Amino acid sequence: MATETQQHPLASGSVVNINRNGNHQYWVDGGPKMRSVTSLVKHIPGDTFPIGLNWALKMARENGGDLDAPRRLSKEALDSGTELHRAIDDYIRRGTIDESPLFVAWYNKLGQQAWLASETFLYHPGLEPGYGGTADALALNDSGTVTIYDWKTRERESYEKNGGYLHEVAQLAAYADAITAMGSLYTPIQFGCIAYVMRDGSYVDVVEVDLAYGSKLFAASRELHLLTKRGN
Repeated sequence: MATETQQHPLASGSVVNINRNGNHQYWVDGGPKMRSVTSLVKHIPGDTFPIGLNWALKMARENGGDLDAPRRLSKEALDSGTELHRAIDDYIRRGTIDESPLFVAWYNKLGQQAWLASETFLYHPGLEPGYGGTADALALNDSGTVTIYDWKTRERESYEKNGGYLHEVAQLAAYADAITAMGSLYTPIQFGCIAYVMRDGSYVDVVEVDLAYGSKLFAASRELHLLTKRGN
């Protein structure tokens, strides 16, 4: 199983080596493996089964009764999200401009931010057990503070009907809390924003989230996760 390692710069001037494996477990050299943020927010309401089922039935109908269409379209959506993350990462790190419609839509909305970092490994050292994650991007504000960003791709019709989900707010807040707790160079974090990129490339909706509220949601979900694990 492949392991990736990043050096995360700290405000003290030193760095910390953070590792991630294919199971999205994180650890600092010599330390225990930690669960990812995404695995700890599953107790928070999100894109629930009824919504998914209704979407699947609709996709099957719109594709001539093809019952394989929902699976195929879900994979295409996942691939498009992965590709967008790669394109944005290439731009922030190397200035590479991608010609895909999703990247162009993102760039027109957010390309001129003062980017600090992209696809950044992080962990929370002050909790037992701790947790890890990967922040999509961090940008410097005019005031010298930092905004943490997360990228999400959405079907336009679904997004305009349902909006974002609470687990996404908790996820971003958990990342912000970890960056603060680890004494990262990328502090202080003042804002958290989720950029919803429509999969047809029509527009990008940037939503500022309430990080304090998200932290409470994440703490409750993490505690529920730990309680259910103790009961097994």
